Amino acid sequence: MVAIDSGSTVVATDNCVTTTIDGEIVLLNNETGRYQGLSGVGPDIWDRIQEPTEPAAIVSTLVEEYDVDRDRVATDVERFLETLAAEQLVKIDASPTP
Repeated sequence: MVAIDSGSTVVATDNCVTTTIDGEIVLLNNETGRYQGLSGVGPDIWDRIQEPTEPAAIVSTLVEEYDVDRDRVATDVERFLETLAAEQLVKIDASPTP
């Protein structure tokens, strides 16, 4: 599993097809044939990673928009992105080690 930290950059892969059904985004990975459904704040995060972005920027925006605890959001965003990475739906550029 790829480590995600505050300096990582995350972007959605271009090897999937997406559609929206009743407010839920459904992703189909063209390479694996596997589906992933995104609901709740998932579609919001998916929209934000259409361009390379840092997880810390996603967390900051969600904290502002939803008025939620930063630590909780950071943990949830990290887990969410790791799940997408495991399904080969995002690319993660880990920050270089010094």
